[in-house]
Parts: sequence; C-alpha cells; structure tokens
Amino acid sequence: CDLRRPAIHRIFGLQDPPGLSDYLENGKDLSEFLIKTGHNKLTLLPAGKSPRNPLELLSSEKMKDMLKEVRERYSDRFVILDSPPPRLTAESNALARLVDGVVLVVKKGAAGRDVINDLVKSIGKEKLAGVVFNHFELPKISALGYGKYGKYGKYHGYYK
Repeated sequence: CDLRRPAIHRIFGLQDPPGLSDYLENGKDLSEFLIKTGHNKLTLLPAGKSPRNPLELLSSEKMKDMLKEVRERYSDRFVILDSPPPRLTAESNALARLVDGVVLVVKKGAAGRDVINDLVKSIGKEKLAGVVFNHFELPKISALGYGKYGKYGKYHGYYK
C-alpha cells in the first residue's frame, strides 16, 4: 500500500508489475494482480504504478471491498499491508481505520518517544498490535557475546 514509493516487489525480483493501484483504478478482477511467491501461503499484491491520488484510492469503497474479498479468499492467512511512513503521508492513517491491527515499525534513532506516542494516539491503542524496533544492535556486555546468554553459553552448538 505504499503507492508513492513502491518497493516490496523488488524483494521478489519483480520489475514494476501492475498491482493495487491498477486494480483500484481499472476495476479488473483481483486475481489478475495477485502473484504466487513460491513461499507456502505467501501471495503478493504489488503496489502497481504510482498514482496521482494515493489517499483517494486507499480510502475508497473499492479498497474496502478489496480488503473484504482478500479476507474471505485467504481466511487461513494473515493479510499484511505495507504502508508508507505515517508521519510523511496521510495514507497510513486511512489504512489504519480499515484494518484489525497495526504493527508500528520504528527505525532506531529516526523517531523520538514523543513522535511514537503521538503515532500510538493517532492509530489508537486498541489497534496497536505491536512495535518493532529495527536497525538496533544489542551491546556486547560479556566475554561470551551478547547479553548474559551470549551464544547460549555451553549450548551454543545446539542451533548449528
């Protein structure tokens, strides 16, 4: 759902495939835009081309209907929407109203406590499913490695 700067498709080695924006604008059958990834139970709906009206598309009735269809089609899976950064665009707030829960991803050093608190308030605590802090390194505090567990102490070979 990051229609301004789509990137997820590149992780899967795809070159600008049609996707969500094309579906929302043109009204073709959703199955024409879904891509099987080769990973069990992982289907991708790329963002598609960057439209001139992303907020309008993502807050449309067509988007609501698409989410209902996806929930029904994939009732045995989680439906995950990747959105643009919430402080930079309005689309994230519109999407938050359409979903059951939000996982907030925060890059270390990119947002202060006040910014995160404001985001939680705007999303609503009842919608917040969790927070992921990325680009974070644990300090090396023992001779064994990270934290008191190091490389699992005497069991470090267990996971090899």
